[in-house]
Amino acid sequence: MNSPRPRRPHAAAQSGSAFERTSPLGAVEWRARRGRTSTRGGFKGEAINTSSTRNASGAHYRTARLLHDQDGPLEEVAGHLLAAEPDGRDWVVGRLRAAARLATARGDSERAVAYLRRALREPPSSGQEILLAELGRAEAPAHPAAAVRHLSASLNVLTTAPVRLEVVPVLADALERGQRGCQAAELLDREARLLTASDRPCDDAVFGLRLQRVLIELEDLGKRPWTGGEPAGLPAGGDRTRERAVVAVQSALAAGGPADAATVASCARDALDGPLPQDDVITRAMALGALAHIWCDQLAETARILDRLSEQTQWCDAAAAQTLISMGRAEVAYRSGSLPAALDAGRRWLDLASASRGNPMIPLAPAGVLRVLLETGRREEAEPLLVLAEHERYGDVWQRTHLLEARARMRLADGDFADALEDLLECGRRQTAWQQDNPAILPWRSLAALAHRALGRSDQAARLAHQEREQAEACGAPRTLGISLRTVAVTVRGREGLKQLAIIEALAAAHGADSHAGGTTHWARLSVAYGAC
Repeated sequence: MNSPRPRRPHAAAQSGSAFERTSPLGAVEWRARRGRTSTRGGFKGEAINTSSTRNASGAHYRTARLLHDQDGPLEEVAGHLLAAEPDGRDWVVGRLRAAARLATARGDSERAVAYLRRALREPPSSGQEILLAELGRAEAPAHPAAAVRHLSASLNVLTTAPVRLEVVPVLADALERGQRGCQAAELLDREARLLTASDRPCDDAVFGLRLQRVLIELEDLGKRPWTGGEPAGLPAGGDRTRERAVVAVQSALAAGGPADAATVASCARDALDGPLPQDDVITRAMALGALAHIWCDQLAETARILDRLSEQTQWCDAAAAQTLISMGRAEVAYRSGSLPAALDAGRRWLDLASASRGNPMIPLAPAGVLRVLLETGRREEAEPLLVLAEHERYGDVWQRTHLLEARARMRLADGDFADALEDLLECGRRQTAWQQDNPAILPWRSLAALAHRALGRSDQAARLAHQEREQAEACGAPRTLGISLRTVAVTVRGREGLKQLAIIEALAAAHGADSHAGGTTHWARLSVAYGAC
């Protein structure tokens, strides 16, 4: 099945105001009326005659009613209702809600928000809480603060479990993206307890709420659920999909610790062995499993898994699934040395991540794109990416460490070694605090060693390089070990340096060049390293 074609924006989004395009008075006459000055004075074009505005609103309403009665296009009906003042007619809210559902199905969330906000201006009637819930869900990706207000108001009235379960996960996500993670976790805990205590508890729903709480707390350094490397409070109950979600989170947590890459990769592989469910929370957990698999240098296998997941999800526009696939492809291509493919996938990943304002995964995407731009000599395009993940919103999440490391790479390329070193030491502090101090995730010691060496600090450079080599040997990921050995070779130089490079060549023969340092990029760097020794 082919992927659905992206739909063009509705005509009302293309040019001019919605009023001018749909006005039965005609665009020319309407513009002329807008330019008249009211009897109270003022600059030409600033004031609009009140009577004229009221008449135009009535004309829009009559046109909308005529189209409605004749089963005219839903979007045209809704377009006229947007320009008409609320009049308390029973059919108006129904048409606007239907138009919002159509806009959402077409991926036009902003138009859906406009329709539902207009519907909310109608005089209150029964079902107002459902309208608030629909509006909050439409607002959630781009307007999390507004979504929190409307979803909270609806939840105060909604009483039945199935309807509340449509609201709670979206509200918790909006709270998290608004930097209110504690409130989100409390909400999810409360709803899980209520559901568990009910007459007809739903294991899938309870698990989903608890999994979402764990994922939120993974972003909180003070609450990260480290219990023997496993997230607490996630009983899978023998369900294979739930088990895979738990294993995905476990693999990501284990990747930052002393576990060897083969063990972590096996865990991540088990998590990714199966279809991708139509559930944003579980898909978010699966994304962590995909990252763990990539960190363990299972690049070719991860690419095959992503292809399979892409085939399964091509019929839908689920943002979480598409983001996972783009993220994975960007990272696999970069680590394999396929830089043009990495750039294409990275930009797609950046677009998808940025569509959800406040998403804690956002810093990862510009970091990935920035690294590729630097390696392809496009320095002028790299720097603007640094401002996409502003420090005020993302400074405390673990993902921002990756952007910090990418900035250090840029500073190294610019010859700004002191500032690069400062960034890299901060990376080390953060990676240690987040229990992710594995060079397979970020080789900050290798980069810091190069900065020390450039500043004439040979001892510090050699010390960091040897520390990272020891970590890489314990991890066992070939690419990671190749990077650390190359850094040792460059920092110690001489006969010892040549010995390290010989080990890298042996690794290449055993594992293939692509598996441990990124294809042709690796060989270019290896040649430079030989020259440096």
